Amino acid sequence: MAELVMKTRRKQRGVVLIFIAFIIGLAATALMLKSFNASSLKAAQDEKTYKALNEAKQALIAWAVSDKYSPGQMPWPDRNADGNYDGSSDCVATAFQYSYLLGQLPSQPTTSPCLDPNTGLTVYTGLSTYPGLGKEFRDAQGNRLWYAVSRNLVRDYVTPANPVINSSIVNNPTYQWLQILDRNGNLVSNKVAVVIIAPGIPLGGQNRTGAANASEYLDSFQIGAAVFNNRGYATDDEDFIVGEDSHNISPSDTTFVQPYNFNDKLVYITIDELMQALEKRAASEASVALNKYYNTQNFFPYAAGLNLVTNPNQSVKGNLSGFLPTELASNYPCSCSNTKSCSCHFAGVSSIKYTRSSGTYGFSGAGLPTGTCSVNVSHKVCSCSGAGTCKSSSGLTTQFTCNAGGACSSSVSVNGSFAFVPKGSFSSNTGGCSPSGGNMNCSSTSSGTFKVDKSADPEFKTVSPLPAWFKNNNWQDYVYYELSSSCTSSNNVNCLTATPQISVGARQGVRAMLITTGSPVGAQVQPSYSINDYLDSTENTNGDLIYERTDKQRTTSYNDQTFIVAP
Repeated sequence: MAELVMKTRRKQRGVVLIFIAFIIGLAATALMLKSFNASSLKAAQDEKTYKALNEAKQALIAWAVSDKYSPGQMPWPDRNADGNYDGSSDCVATAFQYSYLLGQLPSQPTTSPCLDPNTGLTVYTGLSTYPGLGKEFRDAQGNRLWYAVSRNLVRDYVTPANPVINSSIVNNPTYQWLQILDRNGNLVSNKVAVVIIAPGIPLGGQNRTGAANASEYLDSFQIGAAVFNNRGYATDDEDFIVGEDSHNISPSDTTFVQPYNFNDKLVYITIDELMQALEKRAASEASVALNKYYNTQNFFPYAAGLNLVTNPNQSVKGNLSGFLPTELASNYPCSCSNTKSCSCHFAGVSSIKYTRSSGTYGFSGAGLPTGTCSVNVSHKVCSCSGAGTCKSSSGLTTQFTCNAGGACSSSVSVNGSFAFVPKGSFSSNTGGCSPSGGNMNCSSTSSGTFKVDKSADPEFKTVSPLPAWFKNNNWQDYVYYELSSSCTSSNNVNCLTATPQISVGARQGVRAMLITTGSPVGAQVQPSYSINDYLDSTENTNGDLIYERTDKQRTTSYNDQTFIVAP
């Protein structure tokens, strides 16, 4: 009997132990599920927040680029200066402070005294009817997003003036760009145009009731003696931090000064990103204007020369490539002096020759001509179509040289004469220059002046005017233009029946094309006479009428964007 009782008790204890183990396992499972659910919820919230941030980024780029009167210009933030955050941009007509460039992301049409994109005028009362971003963007916790913008991209209401925004602003801004730092304070980017921040839930006693300021929404943390925060904006190159969420930082982590309270999440727009989209807008406007011109005239206008100091952005007769011709054409002046130097831009002449009265140029070895220059007619004639030199037979001295703009000179020890081979025709010759056989000949011992005849094309800006913002922002100096020789006013064969020779990628028979030149890369220097300082690949600069495809990816060494105008 006693043995039976003992067996029964052992069985009961076993059941109890199993039951206790089951309870412990159940509790552990519940704890794991709770932790898993919390992590899943956090991940879902983060995903929702970043989705809102990226949607806001794309909406803001689209809004700025599509602006009717000042593409690329950004709105001022929505601040609590008017007593609340109402979703409208709070522009500043008083003395400027950098703190005015940090606030919440405005989603509504702009209010006083912002520029009204409907009219391009300042509106001092009431809301503009121009649409805002089209949506009020909020993070997963329901907070409206915050926004900081570079001073380079907002209207100055004190002066007043709109910023000049074109490709040059990337490397040569009026003010330094904003900066993004990582969680350790290391630089991520120093070319930031806009920062968009999701504030998350309140941390560290933040109080967001009423018209709270930035410190109640945006966070800071400390590493050693260094304090990093997203709360302030005091300088043009203000720092903003991609910090680590408090959720991921243990209270025992000595990397940061505790307590560590940070849950800001942000995205940013670099000026390169904005400019890539803005260049597409500029090229689109130029393409529309060129096609309007063609539909009226049945030909495309001649191009202007690169870096034309005299008569800039004017079409030059016979010039098939260069900048957009946005000004009324006139005769292009050329001149020679008795110091054996002459200047006539290569936009107006195809080549400049110098014929020696005696002696010869080098043609091989150390005396080999350089650049675009060559020697012929028993080596007495040096001919250049761009930058280059002709040398002595020994190669020890340069005896004739031209820069890429068409300024050429001969050594004082070499007598002879210049001959200019035109793209168009010459007129108004005086002094020691006279037309001969279609060329203009000039003695190296006397001075003279002459002109390349202006294009007979009608005025481009009258026939198909570009929008005012295009010229106000000097976009004509950052859009390269080429037309086919079969599509000019000098050609008796209509563009529709001829076969144009330009190719863009695999696309052949292109009548006209554009390339936005972007900001200088590598050793490029602008302004310049040389196409190599504007376009970024051998394919785009070798003069074979074949250009990179329209979808070629931008890199740190290539930022050209190619566009087909027609067909």
